[in-house]
Amino acid sequence: MITYKGIEIDVEDNNYMKTKGLSSYLNKDIRIAIGNHVREDYIDVLKYIIDYIIINKPTISVNQNIGYYSWLLQFRVDDQNYYDIYEVNSDGSNFNNGCDTAISIIRNQSEICSHYGLSTIFPNFNQMVVISQGVYEGKDIEGIRYESPEHMSGWWLITDDYDDNIESLMTVHYHHVAFSRPDILKYLALPFGYRFLIENNEVEISKDEE
Repeated sequence: MITYKGIEIDVEDNNYMKTKGLSSYLNKDIRIAIGNHVREDYIDVLKYIIDYIIINKPTISVNQNIGYYSWLLQFRVDDQNYYDIYEVNSDGSNFNNGCDTAISIIRNQSEICSHYGLSTIFPNFNQMVVISQGVYEGKDIEGIRYESPEHMSGWWLITDDYDDNIESLMTVHYHHVAFSRPDILKYLALPFGYRFLIENNEVEISKDEE
């Protein structure tokens, strides 16, 4: 058992990691199914949710979504004493019990930024992305991230199908890109002012000099 901000986290169970005491903020505690990652990863997810609940004091309902950095989780009830954490699957078609995909995506994004000595700035599901034709089709892609208003992720994603007509660009929700282009997810937490280029299976990351 460990304690975080007055909330106990049971780390002894081999199947679930559970909170004790969060029911004073909600009508239930929370549990996460343990999958293929190390226990510290699941502890980090619970700490994130604990922070969210203590700070925001939200009213939680069944099937309510919560953003976990740049992935999406959901509260379900499989046991009357707990909200179980589910996550959207990689193509967005359904939700699965646990949070292994979320953990992998967040780790990959963090590792890319750390490798280049950059701060990690996660996009979220409520933000928007500017894309050209060819992005959803999986073509080679260049991404540039600009300082932007809060509702925008800052990402502009362009392929060779772009005809230099700015009116041909589309503004779409981040999750549409996340589900259709899992190959670029790891680069989307690069900070403002950076770009990545994927061409002929080669990747180049650099500071935008324009």
